[in-house]
Amino acid sequence: MKAKFSSMTLSERMAKMDIPTSGNIATVIDSDTFNEIDDQFAIAWAMLRHDRIDLQAIYAAPFTNSMFNDSHEAVSDPNVGMTLSYEEIERVIDRVKVEKKPEIFKGSTRYVYQSTTAERSDAVNDLIARAHACEEVLQVVSIGAPTNIAHALLADPSITDKIHVLWLGGHSFDWHDTEEFNLLQDKDASRVLLNSGVALTLFPCMGVTNTLATSVPELQYYLAGTSEIGDYLAQEAPKCPWIGFANRKVIWDIAPIGYLIDASWYTETFVASPILNDNLTWSFDNRRHPVRVIKFIERDELFVDLFNRLIKG
Repeated sequence: MKAKFSSMTLSERMAKMDIPTSGNIATVIDSDTFNEIDDQFAIAWAMLRHDRIDLQAIYAAPFTNSMFNDSHEAVSDPNVGMTLSYEEIERVIDRVKVEKKPEIFKGSTRYVYQSTTAERSDAVNDLIARAHACEEVLQVVSIGAPTNIAHALLADPSITDKIHVLWLGGHSFDWHDTEEFNLLQDKDASRVLLNSGVALTLFPCMGVTNTLATSVPELQYYLAGTSEIGDYLAQEAPKCPWIGFANRKVIWDIAPIGYLIDASWYTETFVASPILNDNLTWSFDNRRHPVRVIKFIERDELFVDLFNRLIKG
């Protein structure tokens, strides 16, 4: 699939990457929520920071994963992963006690590389409509494979000029490869995002957001017995099959939410949008459009705010 994306000037693109320093920020989240136990933290935190984030909608992203523990069968169909994520989003927002709750939409049933045309799922249609209706720049937090967002960009390239995507994907540029889960799930969607010229802030995983580490005992110590959502997260935290004795638990997906709350917690730089190679490494061409890349995160600032919000639920 090919699309002719809108062409922004450098100043226009940089302006769209600016985060307002005050007020509520129009935001949507695109999430493979059932895949792990970090999307749940991101969604709950965004909802509980309604003083800062106007969370309007959550989109269920597709995923496939063979690494579940004994209580779950492996997910080999992206449509199944998307449906499981939709159901998990419902469970999370039901436990967060806020007056205004975001709408939920089912997303893509197939990856971009499996498609011959852009799939107009409910999530894609809502993202397109919401982008056009938003008076300011719509902040699109992507904490899964960027399939829904890529389908939306391909279906309506004009939204390139109306959104800012905050994507947790890939590894840092000095890592030996970029074999990261969100990027790997749908490499074609990742390329659409990187090549489209959309205003983009990239949150690399290894080398940057892996600093957002906690542990199951720490989560249970601070959250168990505090609130309905706190209890749920403390209960679910040990269920990731790769968390063993004394292992850390990285809450990757809170990174973009924290950036919307307070960008001063982050160190950033601007580079030419990277090129995703077939061998899953990065290469660069300085003639390409710029993107913002997060280099360092003040980990404690995020966790202090996160835990303080969750315990009040």
